[in-house]
Amino acid sequence: MIEFNDVTYSYRTGNHNALDHISLNFRQGEWTSVIGHNGSGKSTLVKILMGVLEGYEGEIKVDGEVMTEENLPDIRKRFAIVFQNPDNQFVGATVEDDVAFGLENNGVGRDEMVNRVEEALRSVNMLEYRTHEPSRLSGGQKQRVAIAGALAMQPDLLILDEATSMLDPQGRREVLEILREIHREKLTTLIYITHDLAEIGVSDHAVVMKDGRVINEGTVEEIYQDTDALVSSRLVLPFTISLADRLLDGCYMSYDELVERL
Repeated sequence: MIEFNDVTYSYRTGNHNALDHISLNFRQGEWTSVIGHNGSGKSTLVKILMGVLEGYEGEIKVDGEVMTEENLPDIRKRFAIVFQNPDNQFVGATVEDDVAFGLENNGVGRDEMVNRVEEALRSVNMLEYRTHEPSRLSGGQKQRVAIAGALAMQPDLLILDEATSMLDPQGRREVLEILREIHREKLTTLIYITHDLAEIGVSDHAVVMKDGRVINEGTVEEIYQDTDALVSSRLVLPFTISLADRLLDGCYMSYDELVERL
């Protein structure tokens, strides 16, 4: 679906490349996690894809079409993004008003808008909160509403940029479970940006970035097995991976797998 071909980008204030000759494929219908420490380039990757940053070298293709200044507005309509702080995205007085905001801006008819808002809120288990004020929700609930607002746009690609990093463990689990259900039922293409290796277990594909470069990519199991690359990227290994790396051969991504092997 999306191809980065030898993409390089530098911020004006920096003396190094924020992205350094990146070549990646994000395939239709897959959940791809992009993992990296702060400054690895993962958020810069998303900003370029969304058209927030200009002046990059290289080429980006969407469904075989090279992304240009002329076609960027149409391409962006096919993408939706959820950021780490949902409070920065809320604009409506109620939950349903907020989810409907993007649809109103796009001129969606009222009947279709009502149906889309209801479907999106139901998909994130927030329909009963439709008349609540967003400010009165918990962190996990707020992020679910932000995801509903993105889903209501019916995007071809859903991007989540550190979408759980400000949540407590319970809120993080809730959001990840919702995303897992959405991906399974709708086959939505996801790009999931994170610094937390424990969150990538449900991914179809994963990419590890360091200093603006891709240093590893593959299945989640392949990523977890290369612990040297993860440690060199200053990423914290999940407990099961760290223990298995010290005691056993192979990769054990869950506590149940590890206990059974031990």
